[in-house]
Amino acid sequence: MGADTAAKVGAHFTPRAKRVLWLFMHGGPSHMDLWDPKPDLAKYAGQPLPGSFGEVMTRRKVAKNPLLGPVKPFRPHGQSGLPISEFLPHMARHADSLCVLRSCHGDSVNHPQSVYQMNTGSILMGKPSVGSWVAYGLGSENQNMPAFIVLPDPRGGLKGGPPAWGSGFLPATYQGTTFRPGDKPILNLNPPADRSPERQAALAKFIQQTNRAHAAQRDLDDTLEARIRAYELAFRMQTAAPEIVDLSAETAATRKLYALDQKDCAEFGTRCLLARRMLERDVRFVQLYSGD
Repeated sequence: MGADTAAKVGAHFTPRAKRVLWLFMHGGPSHMDLWDPKPDLAKYAGQPLPGSFGEVMTRRKVAKNPLLGPVKPFRPHGQSGLPISEFLPHMARHADSLCVLRSCHGDSVNHPQSVYQMNTGSILMGKPSVGSWVAYGLGSENQNMPAFIVLPDPRGGLKGGPPAWGSGFLPATYQGTTFRPGDKPILNLNPPADRSPERQAALAKFIQQTNRAHAAQRDLDDTLEARIRAYELAFRMQTAAPEIVDLSAETAATRKLYALDQKDCAEFGTRCLLARRMLERDVRFVQLYSGD
């Protein structure tokens, strides 16, 4: 069970951006074949990297292999003239709505460390992820849902795993809450069918009182406090979460827009649609992972 970021409703300052959707396309095509044209790469295609570029750090000693130039040409698009590869003809139509950052770099050639750096700014574990910082600094807009939700790839395989959406040295309550695909996004979230709402509410109240009494007898324990808040949030989510993951009310046009009718795209499209529904219900930060 993830964290209850609803516990921190008040923001440190007034935010300008309301919500964030981060599509983490792990293992996707190279940026040099999509958004980031390298004229010299085309110039030296088929040749070893010139010595004037200095020593290149690689994992498999391929620095002396012939360079591969762009697979498809880049064309300028929009009023901004943003160069985009012909691999992305549909995305190119929105060139003037995009902000492409070409100043990023990595400090490791290993995938896990690079994933950590993308998410936390450090190649080492133990630092808060971007979503955790957002939840900590801006709080939650929906009392019944976490401020930071993660939709992992059901195939698994993310290099580095959960620390990529962890809270690091921040309280554990700000870590990402993972949602599984299907009608049961969080295991054991729903109460038994024969338990009435009144009885479930009474049980949740008893557990809360017991946990609070237990915590009061001990020194401040971040993990214990996060677990208590997680239980409290879980009770509230028993009403909110099922509605979010129920796609039956979506129109045929929307389902087609997200390619739910295409076998190869349905899984990813479903998670994209879930992410949209979460944002529409004031979940502040949603992160969707795809690929390995």
